[in-house]
Amino acid sequence: MFEEQVHDPKLFIALLREFHDADPTARGSLANTLSDAIVAKRVDLAAVRQVLLDTGGADLMETLDRLVDL
Repeated sequence: MFEEQVHDPKLFIALLREFHDADPTARGSLANTLSDAIVAKRVDLAAVRQVLLDTGGADLMETLDRLVDL
């Protein structure tokens, strides 16, 4: 899903929403995919945060912050 390029923040947010809504025991592969995109700088976190602020995604902002802290 995330290969070699900076991705549209909305695509990242869709996967973040899937991770947020998933059963905690089933989050492993989603967490790896999201973390890999963050570490490899294939997502603009500032743009993601701006979209979340603009769309009222406070619940996802907290989830994003926990992933970044890993």
